[in-house]
Amino acid sequence: MALPPDLIDDATTEILLRLPPDDPACLVRASVACKAWRQLVCDPAFLRRYRAFHGAPPLLGFLRNIYDDGPCAQFVVAAAAAASASPFSEPVLERRNWWVLECRHGRVLIQSFERPASTNLLVWDPITGDQKHVPEPTEPFYYHTAAVLCGVEGCNHLDCHGGPFLVAFMGVHDREEEEEDLTWAGVYSSETGAWTMSSTIQLDAYMEATPSLLARDALYFSLQEGEKILKYDLIEQSLQVIKAPDMFEPTKGIVVAAEDGGLGLAGLIHGYLHLWSWQAGPHSVAEWVQGRVVDLCTLFATVDSWTFNVIGFQEGTDTIFISTDVGVFAVMPKSGQMNKVGESGSYCKITPYTSFYTLDIAKGMLPPP
Repeated sequence: MALPPDLIDDATTEILLRLPPDDPACLVRASVACKAWRQLVCDPAFLRRYRAFHGAPPLLGFLRNIYDDGPCAQFVVAAAAAASASPFSEPVLERRNWWVLECRHGRVLIQSFERPASTNLLVWDPITGDQKHVPEPTEPFYYHTAAVLCGVEGCNHLDCHGGPFLVAFMGVHDREEEEEDLTWAGVYSSETGAWTMSSTIQLDAYMEATPSLLARDALYFSLQEGEKILKYDLIEQSLQVIKAPDMFEPTKGIVVAAEDGGLGLAGLIHGYLHLWSWQAGPHSVAEWVQGRVVDLCTLFATVDSWTFNVIGFQEGTDTIFISTDVGVFAVMPKSGQMNKVGESGSYCKITPYTSFYTLDIAKGMLPPP
């Protein structure tokens, strides 16, 4: 019997473009099928098309902080990737005294407690293992939080590995003669290796060391267990404090992206997930507007005795992470879909890690075929 004819290159390309990005093993298997396929899936033009075709990078795992004889950061591979016999294995955190502040654009921002007198910030790429230390700002502070983001102007953030980055630092300076502390903002550029101090604001709320939200051209930080939100405008380099809706007492909420791409808030009240958005009201005065309300007991088909907690949000999507008695779930409020991404445990906040794990990024980390 004659062998079937080979697929034409265009058809092969269209098929391989549709391999699921949340199962990185698919591209690896395709690369060992034959020499022609390996050349195709290793071609930079194909990989650019692959990332653009799928849009937002897939969830590979998440990071969480625990106390185990001291601060300790853990990387947890997402359940879908772990179950797929994927070549993506759990990155090893080299030091137990690391504390994850957040991650974005393929990079993780970590606070090290090796030298308490210093900020000891470092930017870590879990896929390549690359580490970049960030020098301490010159301005005084006694506590702080920070955010990391890509430093390439106009980048689509589908392949942010190894390029320049920015670190936005919010420091709080205790002024004994004043009732309110002074909060200042500074931005570090890996290209210049220098800090730029921008603006200050008086603040009477505690700043949390939890993941921020990047929405449009601003970063948003949680204050006072979610009672207030600190906005840092990356364009105007200004600071503003926004009060959260009162209805979230005492459960509080977390900052998420609203459906229009701006600032949003998600919180739980008696088993219902409430979504709010910060919108311009009459006379251009911004106000909170109630959005979707999701009955989690109905969504999970469970009883009222379950405990729900909102613990994270995935930028570039509408995915909200909720911990339950039986595990961690990714919930998509618009579609009503959900999937399990982690086992049950003690979670405060998690930081989702998203990235394409393609052959160019993982070069040198995968076994030869």
